[in-house]
Amino acid sequence: MAKYIFECDSCKLKQHRYVLSTIETLPCKCGKTMTRLLPILGGTTDVREVVDQYTNRVVNKDQDKLVKDRRDDHYWNVIVPRLIETHSVLTSLEQKWLRYNDKGELVINRPTKS
Repeated sequence: MAKYIFECDSCKLKQHRYVLSTIETLPCKCGKTMTRLLPILGGTTDVREVVDQYTNRVVNKDQDKLVKDRRDDHYWNVIVPRLIETHSVLTSLEQKWLRYNDKGELVINRPTKS
């Protein structure tokens, strides 16, 4: 037996009942019949959970940008210096990890944040 929700069309009474899956209607207390409602299989696709109650940051919008910024920071602060140490200067220039600044010094070619 499964748990289903039944609703009466006349008195709008809703009840949860354990019945067989073949039962579509049940008698209501008002004398009419209650019909089985379709199950709600999914919810909303948007996450409406508030991450920070003071700034009203929502997971969907702000969390994706925060994770991307963290990945970019990790790449340019940790991964690129390791790659520069293990590869030659010519390879680092070709891969655009390094560039020459206005003074002619080799610096990490970190993109500017917009």
